[in-house]
Amino acid sequence: MRSARKALARVSGLASLAGLVSLVGLACGSRTGLYVEAADENEPDASLPDATDVHDSTDGLDVLDARDTRNTPDTLDTAPVGCHPGVIALVRATPTVMWVIDRSGSMNDAMTTTTGRSTRWQVLSRALSATLPAVDATMQTGALFFPAVGAGTFSCGLPPSVDLVPALGNAAPLIAHFTSTRPAGATPTATALDEAGKELLTVRAASTARTMVLATDGAPGCNSALDPRSCRCVSPTTGCRGRPELCLDDTRTVDTIATYAKIGVPTFVIGIHAETETTFDDVLDAMAVAGDRAKTTGLHKYYAATSEAELDTALVAIRDQVGACTYLTTSVPDAAGSLVVTIGGTVVPRDDTGKDGWSWADEANGQIVLFGGSCEAAKVATAVNAIVQCAED
Repeated sequence: MRSARKALARVSGLASLAGLVSLVGLACGSRTGLYVEAADENEPDASLPDATDVHDSTDGLDVLDARDTRNTPDTLDTAPVGCHPGVIALVRATPTVMWVIDRSGSMNDAMTTTTGRSTRWQVLSRALSATLPAVDATMQTGALFFPAVGAGTFSCGLPPSVDLVPALGNAAPLIAHFTSTRPAGATPTATALDEAGKELLTVRAASTARTMVLATDGAPGCNSALDPRSCRCVSPTTGCRGRPELCLDDTRTVDTIATYAKIGVPTFVIGIHAETETTFDDVLDAMAVAGDRAKTTGLHKYYAATSEAELDTALVAIRDQVGACTYLTTSVPDAAGSLVVTIGGTVVPRDDTGKDGWSWADEANGQIVLFGGSCEAAKVATAVNAIVQCAED
């Protein structure tokens, strides 16, 4: 206890931490019938698809190359943190976001915006261009666009790896992807989420600062195990046509989202669709609830984006939630030790109820979360520290 008291006495003389990192975060969802034809997806389009290039459903279906779902990890990829006595500067966790972006053919459909008629692909690109640069230096951003480019107009296939590995400074290459590819293919949402989730688990970070953002306009499909004679079809107008890949794959998609949420990788859901389209609202709501980041106000649990302005609002709201008041420490007390958190030299009480104070979010990972007034105080404090005592002191 003597070392802990000595350390506490030294807190007021510590040098200030560097400026705390900005709060950041992002979102996703799915929405309408999937199988619509698009122009040649291998042809770069520096100006984005023409807003008038809107397509109807077609009979050509190449959806047999969907990737099988692999076993999903059931533990976070973290290593135990040892006990080192003294005053430890707490570091704000860097948010890490994997964008899981639907580039199926129906993303070339039109939607209403404040400036006129634009494709969903254009609207999403402009919204990301407006929101991502502000957090480019404080948020690690990765991306997986699905289905894969060049795999066939109606393909369910995924790329061999994620398009962008999470890193700082990825806003520009993510946005550039919208100009180098065009919407085409089906919507293998479950397998895309599984691929993105596994990538996130390779990043050593606070679990509450890792998240997926699913941005989609289509109902999930591409599950060859479903029965087209009895399933709900992703296209209410054309049906399943005897193809299991055209069955709505909502159960597997919701289960995949829930599995990752349980191990510390939540999912925001944004549905990009016209205001009059309500066919798959129930699926979007179920995915949002399973992702543990559902909206708490409004008609739906997912973030609806029926216009460009609404999409911008949704992205900003999600961006500002990821990693809020989560810190990492390089020292965790052993069984007989102790830890005291201070903000600007003032001791913060431990509060496991999540109202005001601090609590362990993941003790083995050295992950501390602040609540209430303590969280607000940390945002403007010059120093956020932990005073650690080990059993041998």
